[in-house]
Amino acid sequence: MDKEQLKTKVEALQDNLQVKHDELTEVQEQLNVARNELANADKPKLSQDTMVVLVEKLQDAFQQALEDADTSDLSPEFSIDYGNTVVLDCIDMSLIEILDCDIESVFEEVFNIVSDNS
Repeated sequence: MDKEQLKTKVEALQDNLQVKHDELTEVQEQLNVARNELANADKPKLSQDTMVVLVEKLQDAFQQALEDADTSDLSPEFSIDYGNTVVLDCIDMSLIEILDCDIESVFEEVFNIVSDNS
């Protein structure tokens, strides 16, 4: 083979490689979609409207827990910054509790909870 034939062969192989790479990328995307569909196959269905209601009710539960918190348990840490203003550096919220029963009651408002044996 002469130099021109080798250049043509290299170009053809590069073009072929690009086509195969594009095909591989497409197959990889299809595989990812199929894996995602498989992962979601056994999950219970939840409509967008129901999810919005659930999120709102959970937000309300968390908001209520924050409102009910005893501020004396928060252990705030203050400092004075360079502008001589008081700054809240840290606040310990570890004593604020969201009880399991509060979250369960939100789910019971939105869903008909059944036992696994039925």
